[in-house]
Amino acid sequence: METVAIRTGDLLLRPWHARDAEAVCRACQDPELHRRLTGLPWPYRISDAAAFVGERAPRLLAEGTALHLGVFTGDELAGCVALNAIDRGAGTAALGYWTAPWARGRRVAERAARALLQWAFGAALGLTRIDWRATVGNHPSRVTALRLGFTMIGEQPGAGPGSPDKWLGALLPGDLTAAGADVPDPVRRTARTFAGAHPTLPAGVVTLRPPGRRDIPGIVECRSDPETARWFGVPQPYTAEDARTHVDHNVPRRWARGVEAVFAIADASDAYAGSVDLRIRPGDPAVGEVGFAVGPRSRGRGYAGAAVREICRWGFADLGLSRIEWRAEVGNDASRRVAEKAGFTVEGLLRQALRTGRGRRDCWVGSLVEGDLP
Repeated sequence: METVAIRTGDLLLRPWHARDAEAVCRACQDPELHRRLTGLPWPYRISDAAAFVGERAPRLLAEGTALHLGVFTGDELAGCVALNAIDRGAGTAALGYWTAPWARGRRVAERAARALLQWAFGAALGLTRIDWRATVGNHPSRVTALRLGFTMIGEQPGAGPGSPDKWLGALLPGDLTAAGADVPDPVRRTARTFAGAHPTLPAGVVTLRPPGRRDIPGIVECRSDPETARWFGVPQPYTAEDARTHVDHNVPRRWARGVEAVFAIADASDAYAGSVDLRIRPGDPAVGEVGFAVGPRSRGRGYAGAAVREICRWGFADLGLSRIEWRAEVGNDASRRVAEKAGFTVEGLLRQALRTGRGRRDCWVGSLVEGDLP
């Protein structure tokens, strides 16, 4: 494959030189890069950088199977952009990129990738589809891909124990966006929030925090309670192993994907009192749905109301939601009282819209917008 240099604005995309090894090594000391990129050696040494810029990248270029370009502003390294798995017969390749820690916040990866994609879709390579993949939870990379016009097409399960699941996307020539394209504000804010650590939120009489293994007995007690099982369709018996799976797998998995935030409701002694969660509606990141359950020994103390108000405040402020919904099976008067006290307007009844372990049920639906919070 021919050597290529591409200039876009203040960025220069060019093949690596041996003298770039020191800058690459410095960039690859960043823990965030290692958290997001699989296969990057740790500790990352100057010998690793020298082998990449001086041997691997030139060899792949000569073979025509990959094109790795350094991204520079003046003489300073800003990042890397690459086409991997190039198949000119099939017209396909895979896009990769990273940004040096000192160059973040300037949309370097997006601008460099757009220039490379334009070149790859043009006469130089004539590609007809370019793929993208990233470790599930790599929200910054996902936002960049969305800004470029990639369509998210699903997930690829990890190949084995310790191998992370991957998000998958694809881009056709006509879908590549123009410079300055962006994603909706809730998408950016949700990505920024879920890319970070699961927070702890003070909520007056209670605290909302990530569930942990110390909560397993309380989770079992809450979900084994007949009232909870009745209204939420929790399969019975609910065991400690079920709770462990919930804490160790389900909660972090949903957080990493940016689809749901699950909090333990902890009382003044930090004991588990119940749970509250906020789910993002698929296809509409500006809408969330709240759910909550309080254990039998913690009811009647205002815990549910405090938790619901706080998680909704957080959803509006940190996730940029425009609307939060509440649903409950018709007859669940306790849930309705909590929702109405938290400011929700009950909008009506949806027939057979709630699916539980007992089949489909009619449900009330209510909504909250930011100005409704008491």
